[in-house]
Amino acid sequence: MTAQDLPAWLPLSVLVWIVQMVAYHGIGLWFEWLDRTGGLADYKTRPVDSWTYRQVLPRVLLNQVLILLPAMVLVEKAGLAFVGPAHIGPAMFVIGLIGMTIGHDLVQYVSHAWILHRPTLMRTLGHSVHHSTTASRSISACFMSPADFLMEIAAPYLLPLIAITAIGSAGSDLAFHFFAVTAGAFGGLYEHSGYDFSVKLAKSDNPLARFLAGRISSKAHAEHHSRGNVSFSDGFGSSNICDTVFKTRWDLVKPRERQRRAGQEA
Repeated sequence: MTAQDLPAWLPLSVLVWIVQMVAYHGIGLWFEWLDRTGGLADYKTRPVDSWTYRQVLPRVLLNQVLILLPAMVLVEKAGLAFVGPAHIGPAMFVIGLIGMTIGHDLVQYVSHAWILHRPTLMRTLGHSVHHSTTASRSISACFMSPADFLMEIAAPYLLPLIAITAIGSAGSDLAFHFFAVTAGAFGGLYEHSGYDFSVKLAKSDNPLARFLAGRISSKAHAEHHSRGNVSFSDGFGSSNICDTVFKTRWDLVKPRERQRRAGQEA
């Protein structure tokens, strides 16, 4: 099956959104089940958020239905994404994923660090809504104000997608789009789940195991939620470029500097 086989009433962007919703809410329910049953309790490094699943879900759905879906349809109608070859080769597949990863890092850092965390805009744009959570309830990844969701979720996904489409990647390749949105959904949910699957590997004497632990850790975003002024776009699945370059990565900010910056932001 290719995008060309889709019925006229089902645009590719809508199908990709549906796959994204199945992945997001399916994985989110899995994390919720783990919370309720105590499954994988050894990997639960943060207490469950005081916000309940039912409290968080309505705002998440409103953002996904009223902002993300129309934005995806709009870029397809404009011919900017979800268009092009039905199949892309392995090289363009990999190039596209790299482009999406780096592009997401860049767009999210600009939106998150330079706009949403400005003291004068934190409440105005509603980023304080997201920071009312502790990153320990998976679906709170999309618990945001509309402006925040647009700048932190929709734009970091769609702007890099438009860019790689322009160079011949992504196209209308179903495998690429399904993989990209599923991987993205897992990453966001995992970082906000309160689980850290790296904890045992991090204690290993094996350098390779410790390296892998650093790649799969959710600590960076947990540090962002607890401190507020570090790790704006690094973490699981990120290229980690911006926080490294601007020295805002959680492990690069000294304790005294954290305290000083926290005082300035108060």
